[in-house]
Amino acid sequence: MAWKDYFDFNKKQRNGIIVLLVIIMGMMAYLLVSDYLPPSPANVDLASFKADMTKVKNNKHDTVKPTAQADTSSLKTAIEINSADTSELIKLPGITPKLALTMVHFRDALGGYYSKEQLTEVYGMTDAVYSAIVRNIEVDSTKVEKLNLNKATEKDMTRHPYIHKKLAKAIYDYRKENGSFSKLSELLKVDGIDQEKYNKLVHYFIL
Repeated sequence: MAWKDYFDFNKKQRNGIIVLLVIIMGMMAYLLVSDYLPPSPANVDLASFKADMTKVKNNKHDTVKPTAQADTSSLKTAIEINSADTSELIKLPGITPKLALTMVHFRDALGGYYSKEQLTEVYGMTDAVYSAIVRNIEVDSTKVEKLNLNKATEKDMTRHPYIHKKLAKAIYDYRKENGSFSKLSELLKVDGIDQEKYNKLVHYFIL
């Protein structure tokens, strides 16, 4: 086969080759002039971002400190969560005004916190925020308001976050059938109260 045979194309093949060559030439032309074209908005934003990052790297005094670290350093004493209001709670790292208000509402519904760990039950409290504030808070459990186990009505008990309506009735019925409680540990005899539940409730009852 002669070398000329490799270039023996029909009309359809020649047209296809011409179109392909035009496309290749067009792309080459674009690459040559692209450096002289105005930058697109995306390129402008990227350049600006890189410039800002360069400033941050070169300027040691222009760094952003973590919010949690800044807030913690401003605290002179630990905040007592059974007496603190929202203006005090928002001084804690990661505590927003909304979360501070939720902490207060939950505290009021409980009658007070008996341990720091109860804050993990607050709606909106994340593990990260709790870890950031736990060393900067304290709990005065003597401030916890308690219900009289032998006098509280079903309605009184149902208001407490740890006692649902069915459990309040079970406590009331037990008291009605067996007489007054002689000790708080008798709560373990009430249907629906296991050791875990008792460990929570015992902090909110007195005889």
